[in-house]
Amino acid sequence: MATKNVLAIDFGTANSYYCKCPGNPPPRPSGVDFRTGTVGLATAILYRQGEASLVGHVAIEEYGNASQQERRQYTLRMHFKPDIAASAEAKRNTHDFLTAVLEEAKSLKLDIDPARRQVIFGVPSEAGADFRKALSEAAKDAGYGKIRMVDEPKGALLYHVFHEDLPATDALKGLLVVDFGGGTCDFAFMCRGSVRYSWGDMHLGGRLFDDLFFQWFLEANPDALDTLRGEGREFYVLWKECRDKKESFSQSMSRDRTQKRTLTVDRRWKIAEATWEDFVRRAGSYRPSPLLTQFLASMGALRGKFNGPNANMDLLGWFRDCLRQGLRDGRIDKSDIRFVILAGGSSQWPFVVDIVREELGIEESRIMRSDEPYVAIAEGLAVLPALQAKLGQTQERLKAELPTFCREKLRPLLEKRSVTVARGIASQVVGELFDERIKPTLLKFREEGGAIASLKQQIISAAKTFEPRLKAILDERKAVLTEGLPTQIRELVSGWLKDHGIAFPEVRLAAVSLDTGQIGGMGDPVDVYDGIASRLAALAVTIPAAIAAMICGGGGTAIIMSGPIGWLIGLILTAVIGYLAIKHGLKAARRMAEEWRIPTAVMWVLRKTGLLSDGRISETRERLKNEVEAKVKAEAEKTYDALEKEVATAVQREIDALGEINHL
Repeated sequence: MATKNVLAIDFGTANSYYCKCPGNPPPRPSGVDFRTGTVGLATAILYRQGEASLVGHVAIEEYGNASQQERRQYTLRMHFKPDIAASAEAKRNTHDFLTAVLEEAKSLKLDIDPARRQVIFGVPSEAGADFRKALSEAAKDAGYGKIRMVDEPKGALLYHVFHEDLPATDALKGLLVVDFGGGTCDFAFMCRGSVRYSWGDMHLGGRLFDDLFFQWFLEANPDALDTLRGEGREFYVLWKECRDKKESFSQSMSRDRTQKRTLTVDRRWKIAEATWEDFVRRAGSYRPSPLLTQFLASMGALRGKFNGPNANMDLLGWFRDCLRQGLRDGRIDKSDIRFVILAGGSSQWPFVVDIVREELGIEESRIMRSDEPYVAIAEGLAVLPALQAKLGQTQERLKAELPTFCREKLRPLLEKRSVTVARGIASQVVGELFDERIKPTLLKFREEGGAIASLKQQIISAAKTFEPRLKAILDERKAVLTEGLPTQIRELVSGWLKDHGIAFPEVRLAAVSLDTGQIGGMGDPVDVYDGIASRLAALAVTIPAAIAAMICGGGGTAIIMSGPIGWLIGLILTAVIGYLAIKHGLKAARRMAEEWRIPTAVMWVLRKTGLLSDGRISETRERLKNEVEAKVKAEAEKTYDALEKEVATAVQREIDALGEINHL
């Protein structure tokens, strides 16, 4: 059944992003370019007396380039999103902005008609009912119909699942989404696809850093403000020019915080040799400018930290304190946060990763951010229906293919390893035990004769004294059983899942230790490969014990008397008993056979019959080699059976996780 196509909107404080996607798989999201050369548009509307309003970057450019006379007919409104629940003016600006975007798209022949699509708006997860109601009403009145609202953190999660950055099982673990945008900073702790706790600040955002750079600019150029006031360009320079310089500075510092930057503002003024230390100092004692305060007052949004005496604010500390407070209030154990997703343009500030890593004690490899974090939420929201349908189809295919994959791909990998190792161990054991210790004893017996009981004891003694060397051989060889196998398994499974567009967890496989002393304590029990590592460690212990028991077990006669050598000695005993029976009778012959010292003449007869011929000895050697090889393979097979089940269970968990993502 066909699903309506999607129009997803990340309505932001500084910028808004529109993204389209077919409702049916495969997901093919495409950001809407309003003929500006980039995806997204500034959340700004320029009211012009007697003319249609302008939106986006065009509105800002028009206002910035207008003459003083023209500006008297203009009203520029920006950064109204955070205040739509409390300010009627902000809600009206939102309605007008959304309406004008549709009109602009129609004039540009862009197909984003909400009537033919399901419309999804992202909302901060901590936004209250008043905010959601105001947005829903504004959007409906603007022509978007009855909108669906999805928490923005889910959009961020879906973006990374869609791009295969985050496997489904990992996406369902403890996940902290930090959406640090132009006007708000939102945190959401998610588990199994649900927002368990969300918090944030509707005033902490990139626009404060715009203002910081505006004040930095004025401090470096004391006469600039009077000039800008005379031109009516002070708001334009604050919201456009200083924002651009802020973003340029942030990107530079992400690459190298030791450099100095000279920033040109409005092509007339400069901020010379700006450094990271300068920025941190200013951010640590930030005070809103009168221009920002005036703007907030005009929007009816002069609340919270901005209401009353303008005490200095530590912007970086504000972000850190907001994170800490939410963790405390939500009773979130830091160890439960397995991954962090950064979204929003302000998340590109280097201090964001620093603070998150320091506060959570998390490895930087578990902090992810897309190359364009400002579009992540819109794209994630846009792919939601198609991605869910795709994951449902993929889930069914993987279920059907799993038994065949294990039988035809995984099992041959394990069997190839066991055959290689078994042959190597058997060759070395036979070479050093039989060729160097047992065969000389057999040859001496063939030449000189002697009692069979003595022959048996010499062979048993040789096997017993070989035990330390046997252990050393197996210690040398056991690494071959397991070395690189977790990585090979991961690559095999990952390749199969990748063919289906699914990522698979990579959990410390390269660093897995197979030290037998670590069995039972191989790391976090929720990681899918911990059982595999333990099974491989156990395998490295089981085989040496099994081989030792086979050769030297059972009172020292396991393989000596019941195996190939027992077979050879049995042939000799049979011949001796037959010889003695002629002289002493069968009953006496059996009693005498092992203890009777075989004379040279009888040995000559035995040699002539071929019982101790080179061929018989070689045949015995080959039997011994085959038995050792079979024992190694048998022991490996037991563990590999369990290992195969472990892999199948891990894949099944990923399949099940797809189902949970599918029901977000």
